[in-house]
Amino acid sequence: MALSEHEQRLLDEMERGLYQSEADVMQTVSGSRRRVNYRSLVLGIVLALVGIGVLVGGVAAQQLWLGLIGFAAMLGGVLLMFTPGKADAFESDASPVNQSGAGRKERTPRESFSDRMERRWDERMDGDR
Repeated sequence: MALSEHEQRLLDEMERGLYQSEADVMQTVSGSRRRVNYRSLVLGIVLALVGIGVLVGGVAAQQLWLGLIGFAAMLGGVLLMFTPGKADAFESDASPVNQSGAGRKERTPRESFSDRMERRWDERMDGDR
């Protein structure tokens, strides 16, 4: 069953809107990618465990101030664990550049989600023929 001109125009508008919103979402997601900072993760875990120990020790000794210090250390450790890494650390090149420039990695542009799906669809359709 063929679509009328009006329906075809509406379908094209909806498709353009979908591609635009998809591009916005993918740009937001790729822009928020951050590297895991293992140092702050390990320090946060250690600080949280020490905080739990101090909290339990404060409760066992019936010392309110010691329990509060333990709770604050636990909270600080958890916050330290979940602090995001720096975005520019993910993008930086730490390798020194030779005279010929061979030490540098060339970044290849990544294919967008919609381009990748379209390419896969075309490959499937070409494979069926």
